[in-house]
Amino acid sequence: MKNEILYFTFLILFSCGNQPYELRFDKYEDLKETTNPRIKGWFPNIINSDSYDLRSDSHLNICDFVKFSYSENQSYDSIFLKNPKITVASFQQKIKENENLKPKWFPNSEEINLNDFEIVLADGFDVARKKSTKEIFCICNPYRFPIR
Repeated sequence: MKNEILYFTFLILFSCGNQPYELRFDKYEDLKETTNPRIKGWFPNIINSDSYDLRSDSHLNICDFVKFSYSENQSYDSIFLKNPKITVASFQQKIKENENLKPKWFPNSEEINLNDFEIVLADGFDVARKKSTKEIFCICNPYRFPIR
């Protein structure tokens, strides 16, 4: 009987640990109005007031996936000019390393290409801008980058 209880407890704990901490905001103002700094901490500080459809799926101490759309190119041009460039291959590798945790709304590694994406390191995240759709995809691995 004790073994069955231990086994059941282990299954519950193990299955709960595999679920991401999911956050969704329709627009920037919704995120900005949040008073809980822990919630804001799942998103990079590069998000501006023209952002919308903000999403974050975080797997504690493993990785964090972020996506948002934007309407103004100007607000992000400087971020992609001043921050260190990341190679497409490096970004693809991070996606592959966390493939089993990647949310459906995050692109597959094969979708990332030089023609439509530019990638930089900003605020502890690898930040990829998809120019054709005005979307930004971020991935952070806390073991590789410092926590903000």
